[in-house]
Amino acid sequence: MKAATTRHRQPAENESFTSATTIAALLFLAVKFPHRQFNSAELAVLSGVGGTAMSQIKNAADTPFSLGKCTLQRLDVWLAKHPGFKQE
Repeated sequence: MKAATTRHRQPAENESFTSATTIAALLFLAVKFPHRQFNSAELAVLSGVGGTAMSQIKNAADTPFSLGKCTLQRLDVWLAKHPGFKQE
């Protein structure tokens, strides 16, 4: 008899984070480790900025992203300088 194997997969960057546990974990990491860098999908959940706007931020000339990742604080500073990207 062959034992069933379970595979855990990581969500892709463009998948939405809908699990309350996942969102809580991201919030915990952002508070506990302020210098931790997140990808754009994670930052979209943490900051409330939509995916399209996050893509535009990543492609901006003065982007806060480095190697595809950014800290929440760096994104907040960038958003303060670019009020057009803030959610109302």
